[in-house]
Amino acid sequence: MIELIIEMLRSPDAQPDAYTWGAALLGHFAIGLILTALIGWRAGAWRGATIVAAGYAALWEGAQLLWFGGGIADGLVDAAAVACGAVAAAGAWRNRGAAVAAALALLATIGAVGIGRRYK
Repeated sequence: MIELIIEMLRSPDAQPDAYTWGAALLGHFAIGLILTALIGWRAGAWRGATIVAAGYAALWEGAQLLWFGGGIADGLVDAAAVACGAVAAAGAWRNRGAAVAAALALLATIGAVGIGRRYK
């Protein structure tokens, strides 16, 4: 598993086809959900979501940008999907349906635009 994670760090590219790109978007969303559940257990739901969103953007996407040739636009999309997952997790945890709905609406918008661009 660690080999897969290292390979993902070393290959920061936007997938060219719609299906793979959409799957990657949902994978990033799931990363935000999972990490918020883990970190939020100790730090609290919203603090955990903040740590996850900011930490992922700075550490993972920052490393890809600086050392592995990641693109800024692709990194922002990935970080936004992680942040949506983090907000959805914290919102569900704290029973804040509006936050969950907003995060899912943003994710759906990103997904529709990204997939639409790959079908042209």
